Amino acid sequence: MTKSMIGIIPAAGSGVRARPYSYEIHKGLFEIDGRSNIARTIDIMRDDLDIEEVVIILGYMGDAIRDTFGDGADFGVSIKYIENSHLDRGWAWSVVLAKHLLAGRHACIMLSDEFYLNTNIGEIKSSVSDDNMVTVAVKREQDESLIKKNFSVERSDDRIIRLVENPVTVNNDILGMATFIVNPKVLTALEEAFDQGRPSIEFVNFIDELIRDGHTVKAFDFEGEYINLNDVASLEAANDMAIRERLNSSK
Repeated sequence: MTKSMIGIIPAAGSGVRARPYSYEIHKGLFEIDGRSNIARTIDIMRDDLDIEEVVIILGYMGDAIRDTFGDGADFGVSIKYIENSHLDRGWAWSVVLAKHLLAGRHACIMLSDEFYLNTNIGEIKSSVSDDNMVTVAVKREQDESLIKKNFSVERSDDRIIRLVENPVTVNNDILGMATFIVNPKVLTALEEAFDQGRPSIEFVNFIDELIRDGHTVKAFDFEGEYINLNDVASLEAANDMAIRERLNSSK
C-alpha cells in the first residue's frame, strides 16, 4: 500500500429513520439503481480520491456488509473491518476505532448513508495539509429543512468558523455534508477526549470544538448531486435520480 489517504466508512448505525427498508437490509446496502450506496462510496474513494485501503466500521447487520464486500478485491481496494460495540458513544467512536490503521496518513471519512452523483469531490484531495486539521464538504442549499437534518456551516472565505449539528435555526444557505478529510492529529485528539471520560461525542460538534480552540478547518465547495439517505423518501429519490442519470447518459 502507498502513503495515499485511507478511507473510513462508519456503517455501524441501525438506520432507524429508513425503516421499514432497514429492518431487512442495512441502509448502506440499499440498492440505488442496482448498486449499493456503500459500493458507490467505495467507487468515489477509489476512482476520485486514489484511495487503496478502506476501513468499514460495523455494527448493525455487520455480517451482511462483510459478506458483501469481503476483502475488497472485487471492488479494487483492500478492505478492513472494525466492530463498534458502543453505538451510544456516537459515530465519532467509530472513527476513533480506525485510528491505529492510519499510520500517519490523512483519512477521508464518508458515511455509508450519503449519496453522491456527478461530483467534483476528487478536488478535495488538494486540501490535504499538515496545517489544516479538517476539510468539510459544503454546498449551497435553499431548503432549510435539509440543513436542519445535517449541519449548518458558517465560513469566512475558505475557512470554517462554526459548525452546528441539526441546527434549530439556520443563518445562511450553507449545508454541511458528512464527507471530511481529516489530519491524523484529529483522531489523536478525539481519542484523548474519550479517554478523559466523555461518554459520547458527536463528530461534527467535536470539529466545532477544534475550530473554537483555534485550529484551521476549511470548506470544500461541493458541486454535483447529493442526498442524505435519512428516510424512505430520500432513498427513493436517490434511486430515481440515479436511474434518470443512467437513462440520459445512454441516449
